Amino acid sequence: MVKATLKGAVLLGLLAFSVPSFAEVQNVKVGGDVTVRAFHRENLDLHAETGTLDDEDDFLMSTIGLNIGADLTENVSAFIRLANERDWNVGDSSTTASTGDFDLSQGYVTLKELFYSPLTVRVGAQPIVWGRGFVLGSNLLPSILLDAAGTNDDRNAAITANEYTDFVAFDAIRATLDLSNLGGMSQPLTADYVYIKLDENLIGEDDDQTLQGVNLSTRFDSWNSEAETYFLNKHDESPAQAGTTYSEDGSVSTIGLRGSTQPVEGSYLWGELAYQWGTRVTDLDGFFVSGSGHSGWAANLGGEYTFMDVSMTPRAGAEWRFYSGQNTDNASPGWSAMAPGYFTTAIREFQSRSVVTGFYPNVQGNVTSSASNQHELGLYGGAKPIEDLDVLTRLSWFILPVGAIAPTPTSNDNGKRHNFIGTEWDTKFTYDYTDDVQFGLLYALFLPGNVFRDAGGNSGTAAPIAGNATAQQLVSTVSVKF
Repeated sequence: MVKATLKGAVLLGLLAFSVPSFAEVQNVKVGGDVTVRAFHRENLDLHAETGTLDDEDDFLMSTIGLNIGADLTENVSAFIRLANERDWNVGDSSTTASTGDFDLSQGYVTLKELFYSPLTVRVGAQPIVWGRGFVLGSNLLPSILLDAAGTNDDRNAAITANEYTDFVAFDAIRATLDLSNLGGMSQPLTADYVYIKLDENLIGEDDDQTLQGVNLSTRFDSWNSEAETYFLNKHDESPAQAGTTYSEDGSVSTIGLRGSTQPVEGSYLWGELAYQWGTRVTDLDGFFVSGSGHSGWAANLGGEYTFMDVSMTPRAGAEWRFYSGQNTDNASPGWSAMAPGYFTTAIREFQSRSVVTGFYPNVQGNVTSSASNQHELGLYGGAKPIEDLDVLTRLSWFILPVGAIAPTPTSNDNGKRHNFIGTEWDTKFTYDYTDDVQFGLLYALFLPGNVFRDAGGNSGTAAPIAGNATAQQLVSTVSVKF
């Protein structure tokens, strides 16, 4: 089955990339964007340093993108996005990758009505989002966090704030089939197949990580509703980490259901439930590698209401996100993240274990990232106090379903498990100065819970201090599109 899929992918790839050689360009559109961000950060590792060590960090970062789209003959189009992202004046390229270069962020060919009219095929580096992006929506986590060999796979290591990278597209083949008229049906129905190469590893070796699946979606006129069901499989052939005995390939399959509706004007309700099973694939948190048995659950429920006829258009909402956890000897992983693209907070969302270098490691090594073993309860609200100014604030609480034990028990914990991760408050201001220019300001505050307060000290160059310092982040943004 896998070999047949690969052969089909190769044939489609050859077909797709050979077409532009014979196609006549009908229309070319060139555009782009320039975004500059200024950061002020404190204690993102939750560890307050002392002496000569500095807890604060101030830096600027720019992202420059150039978009080129071309409409060709025979329902063929092509799109290329080149991007440069870098921290300002960080040094030469010997220490930072591609700081002065433009790299390929997206590049794909779209073939409409391929073979027959309902089929559209897209081949190349492309964005892919299913639903709200809860399970599949971005290549951010797979491309930034560790791979099986323990090496960082960041495709453009030129920035400190990796969560703002432009390089989140998938190297993929996507086939979308419109089944609305199948068998005389009048109900909209779409089948979407994706084949994604997450990690090629060594060319010529059977050690890749691939993701493929099918999504069936439909819409209903009543209450402006939609529903979808999906199947997604992540196949991990990468070698086991040193010191492990697993020899089997990892293969985790995920099935899910998602729906949303707007029963009255201004309201929006959504829900998603997913279950996964199989043999564990390489874990983004660094807990496990391929081979061990695996199962997990994930859920997302929420609702919001916008007061359409009230001055300043206020809105309020509530949300629950859940990723299951499991007891193990020294950790509590559970749900295995595929490639999510739905992120709700600016700090907790990108915390990682102390052995993972992709984002912001914290002193408590037994706490997973927000992609596994976690409840998140969020309340949020927003308004437009003046025209073109939007204000959104969110308060989130994070709890471990399976509590963590501090790596070095202290008199405070007595070896017991702790569950409360912490509280985060995020506030964002967005001002549309013109149709082309936008200003933004984000303030995020994370208050650690007892999971970190009782974690014990860090015996580095600083005096031992508990890893419970409050983390803060202030990000100002100016963006121009053309």
